[in-house]
Amino acid sequence: MGIDSIYRFLGDLGYTHPIHPILVHLTIGLVVATLLFSLLSTIPRYSKYAVTARHCATLAFFSVFPTALLGVMDWLYYYGGSLIYPIQMKIYLASGLGVLLLLAVILHIKFTSRSPLLIAVYLFALSAVTGLGYFGGELVFVSQSSEESSTESTESEAGTGEAAGPVVFSDLEGVLQNRCVQCHSEGNPLQGLNLSSYEGTMAGSENGPIVVPGEPAESELIKRIKGISQPRMPMAGPSLSEAQIQRFEAWIEAGAPETASDAQ
Repeated sequence: MGIDSIYRFLGDLGYTHPIHPILVHLTIGLVVATLLFSLLSTIPRYSKYAVTARHCATLAFFSVFPTALLGVMDWLYYYGGSLIYPIQMKIYLASGLGVLLLLAVILHIKFTSRSPLLIAVYLFALSAVTGLGYFGGELVFVSQSSEESSTESTESEAGTGEAAGPVVFSDLEGVLQNRCVQCHSEGNPLQGLNLSSYEGTMAGSENGPIVVPGEPAESELIKRIKGISQPRMPMAGPSLSEAQIQRFEAWIEAGAPETASDAQ
């Protein structure tokens, strides 16, 4: 059973979101609880909570493994394994968190949770999960914000109708930069596809051209953004709006011109 099959099965059940956030909250909660109980245990009358802090740290360490596994699955499914900057940072921070929690488990052999050294480790672990949350938000909310901005721009341009002239490649660059280039750039051409330039777009992917000038229905680019071919693109965030898709179709219908002088 491949990763795609797992996500299709979940989709059939009505669950269409990334799956690793379910366990992310468990790890984050345990890290926060570890720090809070360790601080509470420094008060003499609450010293017994040092044991609770140790148990939370141990559970947090073991929770990192299934959480990371589901994170890798989401990464492969939604981003095709593309090492974009937020993903790189999440990998570094998750690795650091795992090391910190392992260190905490080892240090518990010699020290109690009231130890300043262990409290410092807990604070670094909290910093790591905070960073993970930040870059997770970068992937989700920045993507959605960019999508809304590019949608408004596209619909505004579309509203000008024929006065705007034929659609050329520069009219599509905003959407491509916001929604596509994070996985399909010159420095990171996933599947051999570079959408950061006209030349790269027309060159297509390792599977062949994605644009057939004059034939939007035959162009793999259109099939992907419409979901006719799977996986639908963009993989991360919401699908392109109807206005954006129509603009890509109009561009290809006009012969996929780079500039207005190239338009048919």
